[in-house]
Amino acid sequence: MNKKQKITIALMCAVAALLAAWMLWRQPDAPARQGHEAHQDAHGHDDRHAETPTAEGATADGAITMTDAQIKANGIGLEVAGPAAIQERLHLPAQVKVDAERSVAIAAPVAGLVQAVRVSPGAVVKKGDPLVLLQSPDIAQWRAEQASAQARLDLARTVFQREQALWEQRISARQDLDQARTALREAEIAVQAAHQRLNALGIATTGEGSTATVRAPQAGVVLERPAVPGMAVDPGKPLATIADLSRVWIEAAVPTEHLAQVRVKMPARISATALPQELEGSVAFIDSVLGETTRMATARIELPNPGLRLRPGMLANVDLMGQQAQAPVTVAGDAVQTIHERTVVFVRTPTGFEARTVVLGRSDGRRSEVVQGLAAGSKYAATGSYLLKADLGKSEAGHDD
Repeated sequence: MNKKQKITIALMCAVAALLAAWMLWRQPDAPARQGHEAHQDAHGHDDRHAETPTAEGATADGAITMTDAQIKANGIGLEVAGPAAIQERLHLPAQVKVDAERSVAIAAPVAGLVQAVRVSPGAVVKKGDPLVLLQSPDIAQWRAEQASAQARLDLARTVFQREQALWEQRISARQDLDQARTALREAEIAVQAAHQRLNALGIATTGEGSTATVRAPQAGVVLERPAVPGMAVDPGKPLATIADLSRVWIEAAVPTEHLAQVRVKMPARISATALPQELEGSVAFIDSVLGETTRMATARIELPNPGLRLRPGMLANVDLMGQQAQAPVTVAGDAVQTIHERTVVFVRTPTGFEARTVVLGRSDGRRSEVVQGLAAGSKYAATGSYLLKADLGKSEAGHDD
């Protein structure tokens, strides 16, 4: 080995020693760097302080940090969960309907033409008021038959009176009187039948010609009037519908899961935007068949309707009132919120609030019974809980980012 090779080997050893010393000098920083990197998420953000709440904020576990001053500033009212008397109230959507027992559909009595229409939809009519003027050859024929029957009756009555006088004078035989009496009776039956046919169809028996006026069979309001002048009609074709709106039906839709709570004579309170105050009634009927599309049953309340304040088709709300009972743990109705299909109440904690999952029981709209998840004496957000729900939603949205 010559001198030049020895110098080269010595330089290489020196470089290796320097590299080893540099690596040993950098080694203590590695754990700290690895620990820092362990706290970085997939986006490169440091999450070491993600669970540390700020002065006012929410954590992913449902806790919300809020001071007493912030609670007061946000208008959040606090109450203590405790016992209360609850009258169970079932809130249902409803609609005002015509009382079917007070509604009548007027149909064309014969085939013919509509000559004139005397009323319009919405008109208030009295019993016997004219509705539609019809013209029909059948009417002319029936009136002619009635007139012919009346003429035969007059003749039969004259013959009977004459035969009776002759028999009393011993001029005619008893057989002639009996025949005259039979003919009179047959003529009376024919006239009666002609009158009954016209009366049954609502056609006046005193008129003449081929026209007849269809009149209102009862007092009420004209709901529908499909008849128009010049329209050809067949027997049974609708001309108008009249309903007596002095009483109406309130029909509420009852979901299947609440059917066991509803019973006939159950007290009910009805409210609508057109009503200045609630009306009181009771359940008169519960349909035993569910609706094909809604899969709900119908509960009917019958109400008087002075001044026709309730109009068919009007939307309303029905509160069915159950029996009053004492509940050991209750909260205000506004305190209950739904988060991710969980029913929660925001319970006061030393640092703010916690979204506590609860199971509810009975409710009267103002207070709700808590059967699981909350103990009596717990302080909770009775009003303004929607603000806490919103804060929690913002926190979850930020955490997802």
